[in-house]
Amino acid sequence: MIQIAGPTRNEIIQALKNNFKDFEDSIQYSTALSIEGIEAILTRNVKDYLNSEIAVFSPENYLKSRAI
Repeated sequence: MIQIAGPTRNEIIQALKNNFKDFEDSIQYSTALSIEGIEAILTRNVKDYLNSEIAVFSPENYLKSRAI
């Protein structure tokens, strides 16, 4: 359900090319793109991921979306 991943050199280089205002968010996004089958990024800074190709949720909204 959860995967913890660290960035490689490739993700850092890609993060420099992304159109993100926050470099740390850009690193997280680039790392997420490198993970096969990732469904979403959970963050309290949803607004920082406007250009994301991956679904982005706040923790609260993610839990609400998974409620049965």
